Amino acid sequence: MKFYSNQLRGASRKRIARDLMLSASVLVALCGTAQAQDATAVDSAAAGTQGAGAPQDAEPQAEGQEGDIVVTGYRASIEQSLSQKRNANAFVDVITAEDVGKFPDKNVADSLQRVPGVIIDRDGGEGSRVSIRGLSSDLTLTELNGNFIAGADSDDPSRSFNYLLLPSSLIGSVEVFKSPEARLDEGGVGGVIINHTRKPFDLDPWSGSVSAEGTYSDVTKKAEPNVSGLLSWHNEDKTLGFLVGGTYQIRTNRSLSANSDSWHWWTDNKATDPATDVDGNTFANDSAIDYWNDGNNAGQTTLGGTRYSGYWAPQSVSETITDQKRKRLGIQATMQAKPFDNLEITANYFRFQLNGDYTRSTIKVPEWGFGRFFSDATFDESGTIMTGATFTVPPEGTGCRVTFCTMETPAPQDTYVREKTVSNTYDVRGNWELGHLNVDFVFGKTKSTGGPSFQFFAQAKPRNGTVNGNALSQWNFTDQSIAMAFSPNVIQNMLNGVAQIDLGSTGSGFTNSSISQRYAQVDVTRKFDSNFLDSIQVGAKWRDGRIHRETGKFEWYSDAANTLRFQDTPGGALALPEIFYPDSLGNIAGGFQTTAFPAINIKNYINYLNKTYSGPVRVPEPQNLYNIRERIWAGYAQANFKTDNVRGNIGLRVVNTKQDGTSTDRITYENEYCVNGPGGPFDPNKPVGADGNCTVIPESQRQVRVFSPNSESKSYTDFLPSFNISWDVTPNLVLRAAASKVIARPGYGDLAGSRGLTFNSDPFVFDRAEFGARAGWFGNGGNFDLKPFSAWQYDLGAEWYFNRGSVLGMTLFRKDVSNFIVPVVIDLEQEVAGQTVTVQQYSTQANGTSAVSQGIEVYAQHTLDFGLGAQVNFTYNDTSQAAVTLNGTELGESALVGSAKTQLNASVFYEHGPVLLRASYNRRGEVVRGLASGLNVYDDPYDQVDLNAAFDVFENFQITGSVINLTKSEQRAHLGNDTKDRFISNVYSGRRAYLGLSYKF
Repeated sequence: MKFYSNQLRGASRKRIARDLMLSASVLVALCGTAQAQDATAVDSAAAGTQGAGAPQDAEPQAEGQEGDIVVTGYRASIEQSLSQKRNANAFVDVITAEDVGKFPDKNVADSLQRVPGVIIDRDGGEGSRVSIRGLSSDLTLTELNGNFIAGADSDDPSRSFNYLLLPSSLIGSVEVFKSPEARLDEGGVGGVIINHTRKPFDLDPWSGSVSAEGTYSDVTKKAEPNVSGLLSWHNEDKTLGFLVGGTYQIRTNRSLSANSDSWHWWTDNKATDPATDVDGNTFANDSAIDYWNDGNNAGQTTLGGTRYSGYWAPQSVSETITDQKRKRLGIQATMQAKPFDNLEITANYFRFQLNGDYTRSTIKVPEWGFGRFFSDATFDESGTIMTGATFTVPPEGTGCRVTFCTMETPAPQDTYVREKTVSNTYDVRGNWELGHLNVDFVFGKTKSTGGPSFQFFAQAKPRNGTVNGNALSQWNFTDQSIAMAFSPNVIQNMLNGVAQIDLGSTGSGFTNSSISQRYAQVDVTRKFDSNFLDSIQVGAKWRDGRIHRETGKFEWYSDAANTLRFQDTPGGALALPEIFYPDSLGNIAGGFQTTAFPAINIKNYINYLNKTYSGPVRVPEPQNLYNIRERIWAGYAQANFKTDNVRGNIGLRVVNTKQDGTSTDRITYENEYCVNGPGGPFDPNKPVGADGNCTVIPESQRQVRVFSPNSESKSYTDFLPSFNISWDVTPNLVLRAAASKVIARPGYGDLAGSRGLTFNSDPFVFDRAEFGARAGWFGNGGNFDLKPFSAWQYDLGAEWYFNRGSVLGMTLFRKDVSNFIVPVVIDLEQEVAGQTVTVQQYSTQANGTSAVSQGIEVYAQHTLDFGLGAQVNFTYNDTSQAAVTLNGTELGESALVGSAKTQLNASVFYEHGPVLLRASYNRRGEVVRGLASGLNVYDDPYDQVDLNAAFDVFENFQITGSVINLTKSEQRAHLGNDTKDRFISNVYSGRRAYLGLSYKF
């Protein structure tokens, strides 16, 4: 059978690339340690002139004295980063830009993933969310120049910053604090990431850079531009300076993904045949397992009479192609002034904008075919997991074709979205020096808005009345992905008119959100001429955050008064040939396989609706309130100490948080769908419209929506002690230790605590059963009762700086975590309208009790004299299992969400004269996600190789090139830790190449 796929797994390529890079890294490290004794002797001699045990500055020198090795470029940047790490009092990793506008990677998150203990989530192949030491991205605090940076997405607001917004060309350096200091903002249990931008006084007058770059991807077959520039000036006396920078990028992302949804245990008798793992063991949290049809008569029989009962199966499987046109804009404007010798003022404005219009085409095979078309199945070795199913239309006059039945799959569902995210930040900061007293202040505002300005989705079916457009639907899990097969004439049949729009799955719904925070801070530092006490810092900070969300939809109407939706009219399901693509969607370079990919040309369909009906009309839902206010007062005191060979700090931060949330429970009652037949709602003889569908009752008459507002508030105070100490045991050996308490507040969605619930009545299910409608309550919601995430953390490290720009080190870490948060999907009892009901597949958050995350980071960096160097790090993280409870019900056990047991990074580079070559390998182990049907979802291990090259044509003019995801790696996920056969998802976002020019002046 022919498949439209060019899917190359690339396992051998990955192994070759990995082995070559790791071998090179080890070779460089061995050569470096072989030089260590000589380097130690040199460093010891130098230390004798500086004072015993004084930290040595490894920053590159602009002019070398006799015998010095003068380095520039990438090597200089990593040596500068290592110097900052060495001289820090806390556990800190630093990334430094090679030069103005030349960050090490195309994306800040991609650079962060090379830091020990850091893993990232990807969106369209780009780094988007950052997690540190096994904790979710919501527990990583991202700041811009030391303050919160707002970033709103198209869905519900989140505390996690989306790095797709942040242009790397405007960033000068990034600090990753893994152990806190009292002076730093709280909120990052995993860690605090501070992105630093450049200032005019740091650069030469009339200096800057310009660059232009093109990018090409194997999944889009398009070449697209990226331009950036920066200009800085200050007067000779450095009393006034200005800096402006900007970047603009166009990038088409194409993601190819496969998914399975809503795993259940299908059995005829839940009591005698309960859910098991692949080894036949039942689950202690059986009440959290999702049973199809509540575990009663849920087994399925094939057309040939074979009965299957007692197995896991997904409710539906799907394959998706997402095409997104990203336009990224970044602007920085900075003024720096020094009106007096002891006073410096800096004013900043930043605008980060991401336009992300996209279309999404999905073909889906739901469970609709069981009972009438189910003809065969495949299972895993244990016989407990369905890994494939075949559905065929029986011959005329047999089975359900004695009367009539139609295959409703594949069900093409297509979405079109226009959306934009904008983040604006303004701040003014100052530094006032009065002898031994130093006063720093800052005040500003950050605000972000995000969400679609337009959104619409439509679903079609390959049938018209009693005529079938498809006779075969088949799916199989193949190599942690999905392969589908359909009748070879399915697309032509749909073009010939054997197709209808599924009006019940066609419509619009959008979520727009905004996040803002005003802030003000004062820090006072008193320095001392003491052999022990270096300085005392005290400070206070005020933050006032506001979060707003609004929802709504777009409608087309068939009457002048805009009261009758087109979905509620005869002929609304008409599917003209021109609304479909004439051929199967192609260029499937990975992600899945299929023999055909029928799709709706969603833009053509929208044009048809615009011409035929009145619309689109934006219909907001002002009753659906969602407003949160979060006011934070914080104060701290920190003492910094140092002796000849010991330095560190001890401090206490006290934080008071007040949170107020107003949100709305949105309850939807689906009472009916079709106009009743002569015998009432359960009479199958429904009146039929011109389009062959039943006559649909107008939405306003068959559906009831109830909005119930909730107002909640709470206040709490946290005392957060911290202690960091570093001991220069020898001029080359540093030992560190740290202990602290850290917190993170629950996500914004849980502060609102609203629920979205839908009740499907029996008459509604009777009308929509063939499309998967199930009776009862369904929904999702927040959990205002979640407790703040808190942890005590401890770090112990050793660092051996055996040569200039070289290190061999290790860090032991442990976090004793309380009240961690786990996303769950579960059938849960809820009180609705004064009644206790079971809400099926309820998606929410739950608290874990107590857990431990502990592990080790090992890292090395060295460069040989002729320019060959390597950076290698490995992280092992072991997290305990802890009970997860919701409303007093134990849902099971989970490790810390976002945790990965292992992570490996290796970069090999060669830099000599005008040439720079760098290859980077990144591998993260299995990542723990939330609970679904009582089991954890796991991301499979993921590895990727990236290449970077640069050539200096002449001074300050450079040609650059990169290949991202050379290995064509795919992201996969599965359900449960006993097997990978419960497939969840697979995503391929392509291999991407860059070629550009840059000029520095």
